[in-house]
Amino acid sequence: MNDQTELLKIERHHLQSVAEVHLTAFPSSALTRLGTEVVRRYYDWQLFGPHDHEFVGLFHREILQGYAVGGISRGATGGFIRRNLGLLSWKVATHPWLLRIGHFRGRLRAALRIVFVKRSCPKNAFLPASASSFGVLAIAVDPRAQGKGYGKLLMDRLESSARDRGFSRMHLTVAFDNAQAIAFYERLAWRKSATGAEWDGRMEKGLAGTMCLPQP
Repeated sequence: MNDQTELLKIERHHLQSVAEVHLTAFPSSALTRLGTEVVRRYYDWQLFGPHDHEFVGLFHREILQGYAVGGISRGATGGFIRRNLGLLSWKVATHPWLLRIGHFRGRLRAALRIVFVKRSCPKNAFLPASASSFGVLAIAVDPRAQGKGYGKLLMDRLESSARDRGFSRMHLTVAFDNAQAIAFYERLAWRKSATGAEWDGRMEKGLAGTMCLPQP
């Protein structure tokens, strides 16, 4: 990084810029199709929800160029939906064309399953299956700032945070048809992880030499 580029902890006043980068980086994502306010609220939940997250932004001349979120998520999707159910219901009701988009319907069904499965569990009974692994929830770089190594800087920051917290491995999920992202992760020594006959987009990275510490 040069003197005009710095990594900073994301604060609430940065969230509008985070939302704008998300919309630019992921123009066809299900979240983007719900609008800027929904995106901003999603990242607000990741920042202030009951998670153990590292949420960092890369700024050049004080302008956000990209961001990354990782750690242990507790209701990253289900909690967000419950907290914003009214707004989300209104968005879908007033934009019925969203339901004609195949991947949006799929994400909606998956999100509703998460909500109802977790509601059926006793309070505080649910623990993430990957609690021993540091998860990369999101990483995005403004397309206008790509090719400058910003994505690697953000991933290096999350990896450093995982090591500092005593994690021995990391995981993330990528769209299985996103060849560019998969190649990026593989250059950083991430490997595809298949739990069944077909790969579902999960990737993992071992952190050699990390001393394992008890996780909260």
